[in-house]
Amino acid sequence: MSKNLIPEIAHMLGVEIWEEFKVVYKVGFEIICNFTKEGVFVHEEGCSGKHDKELLTDIICGKAEIVKLPWKPKKGEYYYTFELLGDKWVVHSFWWGGFPNEYALLDKGWVYRSQAEAEAALPKVAKEMGVVFNTK
Repeated sequence: MSKNLIPEIAHMLGVEIWEEFKVVYKVGFEIICNFTKEGVFVHEEGCSGKHDKELLTDIICGKAEIVKLPWKPKKGEYYYTFELLGDKWVVHSFWWGGFPNEYALLDKGWVYRSQAEAEAALPKVAKEMGVVFNTK
């Protein structure tokens, strides 16, 4: 029996199994997809989706490019962002609840998977905003 290589192919392409990403063709056509252990799963509006072997071939042969989508936490999952503590901005963890203010943070690009990612981003954000910050 041969080994399923889809998880390794996904990893080589910079995405994980079940992680949604955008596939962009050179002609400007784009679709949202994710890898499953069966191949590339296409999310099309108005249908339940399908596995597309031709799309996988197009990606591997360079006819289409994978564009990573910003990470979005699931409800109840931890994420890291910035908070005002006294007169300084700091990194803090929260549970994702899907509230409007959280979507505003997500749209701004201020929702991070790890504390280290948020701390690395804080100096640049603080400089852009003209605020004092503290990473520890």
